[in-house]
Amino acid sequence: MDRRSWCQTLGWLLACWSMLAVAVEPERRNPGEWLRMLGEAMQHLDYRATVVYTRDNRIQTLRLTHRIEDGVIHEHLQTLNDPLREVIREAGKVTCYFPERRTIVVESRNLPPSLFGEWSDQREQQTEYYRLELGRQGHEAGRAAQEIVIEPADSYRYGRRIWVDRDSKLPLKLELLNRNGAVLEAIVVTELGVGGVEEETTSGVVPEGATEHWKVLTRKEEPAERRWQLAQLPPGFQTVRHSRRVDPIDAKPIDHILITDGLGSVSVYIKQQDADDEEFDPGKLRLGAVNVYNKRIDGYLVTVLGDVPPETVRLIGDGVQADETDPVDIFDSP
Repeated sequence: MDRRSWCQTLGWLLACWSMLAVAVEPERRNPGEWLRMLGEAMQHLDYRATVVYTRDNRIQTLRLTHRIEDGVIHEHLQTLNDPLREVIREAGKVTCYFPERRTIVVESRNLPPSLFGEWSDQREQQTEYYRLELGRQGHEAGRAAQEIVIEPADSYRYGRRIWVDRDSKLPLKLELLNRNGAVLEAIVVTELGVGGVEEETTSGVVPEGATEHWKVLTRKEEPAERRWQLAQLPPGFQTVRHSRRVDPIDAKPIDHILITDGLGSVSVYIKQQDADDEEFDPGKLRLGAVNVYNKRIDGYLVTVLGDVPPETVRLIGDGVQADETDPVDIFDSP
């Protein structure tokens, strides 16, 4: 072999070695490390994405803008097909626009930043009640991606498959799966831009000045006594928040209890019903991966909903009962 052929061969081997190193590098990380990097990227990066959300044979296209200014997360979410909606989140304030109803709803509460949920907290609980595995490497939205497979350890929770951008570590696709592996709902990024996100001063859903005569509904949380308790929770689930807000429609208080296992979340809403309220239809309902369970307790309507199996919301709902102990201010409780 002459010198020129040897140099060409050596160059080819070095190129192959480099490509192999790039391809193998992500596999050295365990799935928990991928989820940690995913959570950090979602918290600290500015990005803009076009997202397709599917459930129950329906498709919704959305535009999501996420930016951080002075340590505060600002998110702007718009639907691009009917029904038109717009949601703006910043500093614990959530403003929702409903053009067909000419209504604006303003809430003061903390919500998970992003359609994809939270992935940075309670990782120990995630690994205790879910099995994490590295899936295949491929491409989503034209970007190199690593699949993470999340399998539930029992029947109280759903599985997930999430594809992570190998460059930015942002999510590119999320599927929620039932116990048979069927997709209940999916969130798919079709276009992603990282960095260089500026503040949006105009809306593609609500024209400037169009909301002057719209109805504005404000939902405020207020201090309240904890009057309800959960007598039974599935393994791994814990209560993370109690709150009370006033329904802007009829001014009645609504108690809210938020429960999570680190991935799946369940909300319990409790509201007093009058005798002349609409006829109550108890039972179960499913919207994509979200299951809903209703029941009545001594004139109160209890609604339990979450991205968990129907058995889970029913178990939690059947354990809701009045708290017979001394009342505790929810904002002073741990």
